[in-house]
Amino acid sequence: MKAFIGTFVNKIDAKGRISVPAPFRAALQAKNLSSVAVYPALTGPCIEGCGLDRIEAMVEAMPDEPIPGVDEDAIAHLIFASARELPFDGGGRIVLPSEVLEKAGLTDQGAFIGKGRTFQIWNPPALQAAQAEMFSRAMAERQALVKARQGVD
Repeated sequence: MKAFIGTFVNKIDAKGRISVPAPFRAALQAKNLSSVAVYPALTGPCIEGCGLDRIEAMVEAMPDEPIPGVDEDAIAHLIFASARELPFDGGGRIVLPSEVLEKAGLTDQGAFIGKGRTFQIWNPPALQAAQAEMFSRAMAERQALVKARQGVD
């Protein structure tokens, strides 16, 4: 399986078109996919993206109950109801719907970040702020771990 890795910043034109990075397209095309599925991320102010095969796998993994549980219903509502399948045009671009652009705060640029099985599209300044926060949190957790280990030894 090809993974989504790397960070790429691409322009968004007035029609909402953005080029999907070539390595991300290659990962999708390796699965014989010619589109991406996107939905507002549940982890931050960005767009989550993947192949439609991942959406279908999430659907298959859900219990098939006449009355869904609260968690399953929330996933169906927050992800499946807002997901859009966006085909590539001849230049490898997708058209991001205006409601998706608004929810992620995207205007003239989008930063694609690989997350292995999925990717996200961020407003570049928002991504920088989120990554700075993630780094600070990781360093604090690392320092706490080092202190805990020193106290044990």
